[in-house]
Amino acid sequence: MPSQSTDAAQLQEYLDTAIALARELGPAFTDGFWRTGQFASSSAYAAEDKQGNEADCVTAVDRHIERELLARLRKLYPAHRFVGEETTAEAGDDYEVTDDPTWIVDPVDGTNNFVHHFPYTGISIALAVNREPVVGVVYLPVLGELYAAARGLGARLNGDPLPLVRPPALTTPTSLAQCSLLAEHGSARSAAVIESRLGSFTRLLLARECGGAGLQGLRVVGSAASDLVLVSKGAAEMYWELGPHAWDFAAATVILLESGGAVFDGAGWWGSAIPDADRALKPFNMWNRKLLAIRHIPDLPGQPGSGRTLQRKLAAELLGFVQDIPYTPDGRH
Repeated sequence: MPSQSTDAAQLQEYLDTAIALARELGPAFTDGFWRTGQFASSSAYAAEDKQGNEADCVTAVDRHIERELLARLRKLYPAHRFVGEETTAEAGDDYEVTDDPTWIVDPVDGTNNFVHHFPYTGISIALAVNREPVVGVVYLPVLGELYAAARGLGARLNGDPLPLVRPPALTTPTSLAQCSLLAEHGSARSAAVIESRLGSFTRLLLARECGGAGLQGLRVVGSAASDLVLVSKGAAEMYWELGPHAWDFAAATVILLESGGAVFDGAGWWGSAIPDADRALKPFNMWNRKLLAIRHIPDLPGQPGSGRTLQRKLAAELLGFVQDIPYTPDGRH
């Protein structure tokens, strides 16, 4: 099948549509967050475990917003494809990944945050073309923050260009010891997965003189989309996670890239049989559920291109301290 082409005018139209839909559904989101309006009663809210996993959950708000989003998008773009977290998850993740324009929505990213009234939670809307995200909107209604981007058109927060933090306040880190990392513990809670994650976090936090990375800070916010927009804004240097789904980060990766950031495959090298000489960074694949993202890094004085070089250096440095965890890719390819 030939690749699909999308020009700047089309991307702007799709972006405008996503922004309008996110804003339209924001009041329902905040009603659910505060248990007001149509979600004032506990029976209307109805939080429940997702597929029997006590560490993950779904609410009536998730289902309401996803239903409304997909209905509107299908009416506007009947020839496009659609992937939604709740409808897809409940169908067993059985969907085909193609080059066709595909809308990927997460009605409530960070549902556990939503349930516990932690404001880093929001609506995520992405459009992928040729299997890559090209339009992204992340709306955090409780915080009043709307992040939006399209490929080649830049990224903005409430209309202001990203990164919001700029030089000289935005520094040029040269090692992990100067970096703050956003990461998540995920909803898979087997002993093997938890031990692997904690081992990775331990090596990252351990002082360099003790053989660790000496990472300056580690944050667990509870939402992949929020993590990535914080990195896009300049509020953290890096984000690393294994196991999230395409709907968790598709929109936010467009925002990150358009803010000058970089994304790579997040599969770690620690404990692997890959020789040091062959440990090359792999390109990011949205469907593989493994992601390492780095914010925009300014060039060093008198060294054009050094910011991009440092992004790759820091990515390789981090992957050397973290262990891979196998996950089944999203969709059928």
